[in-house]
Amino acid sequence: MQKIIGSILIVAGTTIGAGMLAMPIISASVGFTFMAFILFCIWFAMYYTAILLVDVYKYNPPTDGLNTLTVKYLGNSGAVATALSMLILMYALVSAYITGGGEIFRTNLEKWLQVEISSHTSAFLFTAVFGSIIAFGTRVVDFSNKIVFTTKLIFLCIVMALLLPKVEMIHLQHLPTSSIPVLATIPVIFTSFGFYVVIPTLVKYLDGNIKQLKLVFLIGSITPLLLYLVWELTFLGNLDSNTFTAILQENSKMEGLLKAVKQVHNSKMIGISFTLFASAALLTSFWGVAMALKDYIQDLGKNKPLIKNNMSAMLLTFIPPLVFAIFYPDGFVIALGYASIPLVVLALIMPMLMLQKAQKQAGVKQPFLQKLAFVFLWGLSLLIFILQGLMVAEVIPAY
Repeated sequence: MQKIIGSILIVAGTTIGAGMLAMPIISASVGFTFMAFILFCIWFAMYYTAILLVDVYKYNPPTDGLNTLTVKYLGNSGAVATALSMLILMYALVSAYITGGGEIFRTNLEKWLQVEISSHTSAFLFTAVFGSIIAFGTRVVDFSNKIVFTTKLIFLCIVMALLLPKVEMIHLQHLPTSSIPVLATIPVIFTSFGFYVVIPTLVKYLDGNIKQLKLVFLIGSITPLLLYLVWELTFLGNLDSNTFTAILQENSKMEGLLKAVKQVHNSKMIGISFTLFASAALLTSFWGVAMALKDYIQDLGKNKPLIKNNMSAMLLTFIPPLVFAIFYPDGFVIALGYASIPLVVLALIMPMLMLQKAQKQAGVKQPFLQKLAFVFLWGLSLLIFILQGLMVAEVIPAY
């Protein structure tokens, strides 16, 4: 039972992170109704494809990593595409968490201890202090994650308890004036359910118990969905859309959200609670993704003793994103912005292709409802590709 609870918290903790902090920013001009619909649709897609990948393990030992499975079912070209997508996604996310976590680390040192350090130093210290935990394995990450996740929920509850009583229905009735801001939220919201990277790790951790894994991913993914809905309700129900948008235009980072919060409830308690929640949210996501990245690197190099070595894997896990954080100290949004494309490949397309191949090899006929679900997933994949491409080309704004 302890492993199941720990696994649920790893899924939820990996999910509830930087994406949650970005949600109020991207949804300020969209409104609660549309955001709730988008959140539900993307949650369903991500939960369903997680179950698809778990089902692939019906035909494989739980020790097989993602690279092993893609080579088996999709060949070398599929393995290369998956490896590139996996590495780009996880390096982008770890880079985002290092830049975001380093910034929080730096500002809090200045605020509480009057110690000024550079963004380069703060990124290095954040990585060295919190990244070192990954070296001790899943059990230690599990234990640490439970503590920080509980802390995160406590301070999230404090923030919501102070703000929810001030929610006004008139603010929740806001509707966007065009479809562009609604569509622009989809890639970012999609990235906010990025627990896919921990699936192979948890399959191995739970010894491939399919029933337990399906329960873990159901509870572990629906918990963030419910929290996201209440989170959006809290922010969008407290501020007029135009006022909120104006605040975020001045400062779109966490300081902008904190300024918006203080405008509703200007107390020291809510400022501290929000800062601690944001710190814990980044930390749990950082641990989940970094742990998955290290495991994936070791799976890639299982026939190469130097890469398979724990210390080598740690260096390969943290040096590239740390270099990014040093050269792009404000790259939090940049790193997150490009995570949706590889996540589409990994979390939507690859599970469908691998399960189809596994079922075909096992002589299992694909169920009709599964075929319908695949049509929805292919449509969502194409939509996200198009939207992200339009954002990169600046045809539509990112937020």
